[in-house]
Amino acid sequence: MKFFAFAFLLIAASPPAIADGDAFDSDRIDFVVANIVFVMMHEFSHLIIEDFDVPVLGNSEDAADTLAAVSLIRADRADPERDFRLIRILLTAADANRILWESGLEKDNPAVYLARHPLSVQRAARINCLAYGSDMELLEPLPEIVGLPEFRAFWCDEEYDNAEEAWFWVRDSFVRESTGTAIEHQFDYGTARDPGHQTIREWLVQNELLERAVAYVDRSVLLPGAITLRTRSCGSPDAYWDVDERELVFCYELIEGFYQLSEEQGIRELVDKIRAFHRDDLVGGEDEP
Repeated sequence: MKFFAFAFLLIAASPPAIADGDAFDSDRIDFVVANIVFVMMHEFSHLIIEDFDVPVLGNSEDAADTLAAVSLIRADRADPERDFRLIRILLTAADANRILWESGLEKDNPAVYLARHPLSVQRAARINCLAYGSDMELLEPLPEIVGLPEFRAFWCDEEYDNAEEAWFWVRDSFVRESTGTAIEHQFDYGTARDPGHQTIREWLVQNELLERAVAYVDRSVLLPGAITLRTRSCGSPDAYWDVDERELVFCYELIEGFYQLSEEQGIRELVDKIRAFHRDDLVGGEDEP
């Protein structure tokens, strides 16, 4: 399943961002991890839709984004020590889409407007609206922080309610109950074809980024069983679910692209604002799981 197939013209048009010996700071690692998590959630949502033949009205890419976003939001709300960590992951993924749109490369490519994926600016607005709509009182500062216009923010509670109702239907119709047994996933940090990708591979292994990302996924959706997560050089920025091998493949080119995006202007400011979302700092009360 292609991901950001046209939007990542930004990456293809840029020089390699990671060279041997580059340093990695915590803000940029957090940005990359958040986007890896959302890609996983998006691809696992496609897995649910395809494996169970879930009826979809409209675009399947929108449906996968919605399942992914609501899963993260509900897992966040169910956390008794809620610190909005999963909401922050969601907002960070939305910001990656904002950056892609503001790069201008999508706007100048007519093929983007005919693709299956919505425009990155539309994806950002949809994700931010679902997050805000999940509790408009508690998350009252969010539209101003992420740049969600008032005319869209006004309806976000209705948008989230509709999405959550569909999420419940999918869960109740298709997803089995947890047995309480921990799932042992397999991780394969595969072959890197060039020195830049080898640096990414070493960085991923050292920081256990796939393990960290799938831990968030396990808190958010109930996977059908153990899966394999594999990284490799692919020749293009991509992530996809291999139906025959039952494994999720991450291309080093995609991870490199996320790292490139993490240095864009405004990222650190937004990261600081998103980190300011803590239970004690927001208005309103606690949600019931």
